[in-house]
Amino acid sequence: MKQKSARIKKIMAVFCCMVMAMAIAGCQRTDKSSPKGLTEIYLEKMKEGKYKEACDTVGAEFDQKSYDKSASLQKELMKLTYANMTYEVNEEKIKDDKATVSVKVKNFNYIDTMNDAIYETMKQKKDDEFTKSEFTKKMKKAKQKEETVLVNYRKENKKWIFDGSNSLLNAAMLGYLNS
Repeated sequence: MKQKSARIKKIMAVFCCMVMAMAIAGCQRTDKSSPKGLTEIYLEKMKEGKYKEACDTVGAEFDQKSYDKSASLQKELMKLTYANMTYEVNEEKIKDDKATVSVKVKNFNYIDTMNDAIYETMKQKKDDEFTKSEFTKKMKKAKQKEETVLVNYRKENKKWIFDGSNSLLNAAMLGYLNS
């Protein structure tokens, strides 16, 4: 009888843990209908290297042809750069069919780091693997730049989409802006 009771307690403990995990996961779902939620999804998809999904989330165009024509090294290093980015989605302001979301983005400068890695590659007369290795080393040592930008949205067909290119957000994600 004690074995059965102990087994039931274990099963109940596992069941309670599963219910708690599901409840926590449910509480953390992002609101896909709000500009703030869309910004969160967009940035997370960019970090994951899911660029088309990110663009689809906010009604932006993804140029698949240009992406396909990009060098594989460039794609790999860009993916590392986005994955390194940290962000904090802050205040959302909605007025009629327009909205802004304040986002604090932190990352190293992609262009400076890439230029340094390429310079070192040329100096050493090495290949793309060396460039990737140098980029990764330099990325880890690079100064992080932090910038707060506004992401603009407009409502179109009852959905929030990017209003304009949001080029400041894109620049901040790659560490281009000067703090």
